[in-house]
Amino acid sequence: MSHPQSIGILCGAKSWENKVGSIALQNLAESLGVVRHRTETYSVGGFRYTNLTDAIAQPRWMANPKQAIG
Repeated sequence: MSHPQSIGILCGAKSWENKVGSIALQNLAESLGVVRHRTETYSVGGFRYTNLTDAIAQPRWMANPKQAIG
């Protein structure tokens, strides 16, 4: 997995561009077929979920784990 700093080094980006972001890097990424995805996450009791149904189930399980095992 490449890190933004690695991409910056490959592109000759200045160090401040790695921290702030660069339109040139975004254009390069798009030209290489890199697609950005934003994922909504839900946090419950120290756990993270990308599925709302699982996030809702967690506090129910925490309240009564014996019943959840069934």
